[in-house]
Amino acid sequence: MIQGFENVRDIFSIFHDGSIVEWKQKGSDIELIVEIQYLAERVCKSYDRFSVVLHNIKEISFETWPHTKEVSPWVISDIHEIFKPELEILSAETEEGLHKIICNQHSTEFEYCGGNLKFSCVEAEVKDQGGKEYSIEELDKICNEYWEAWAKGNENKA
Repeated sequence: MIQGFENVRDIFSIFHDGSIVEWKQKGSDIELIVEIQYLAERVCKSYDRFSVVLHNIKEISFETWPHTKEVSPWVISDIHEIFKPELEILSAETEEGLHKIICNQHSTEFEYCGGNLKFSCVEAEVKDQGGKEYSIEELDKICNEYWEAWAKGNENKA
């Protein structure tokens, strides 16, 4: 179990460039399937995603970024509408006591190109496709090892 406000936020920082491709709600818990092959395959070559269960989630909403300046941003509060499109995770921060996950959205089906996913949560579980659970320290290590290898690979190209 990953506990603590900052640690939950950091899950989404670690999963930057991943996409929320599926979701399920069980009471006040929400499970997000985050497709992030570049990190998942570091655990097992055939993996491409992680499961993130957010426990006792509160105040979830999505502030849109409309495609045009003529349209004002609006807030989506229906969870079914929030996760209709695939949301690509860009970064994570804290704003007014809430997690703020900055997301792109690439489908032309919707009138917005992304937005800010906001919610309150202090406990989460992250598991790989084989069911192994990870601490925030283990996720951070996987992420850092990936970026170190990436940097070394790009040094050789320079």
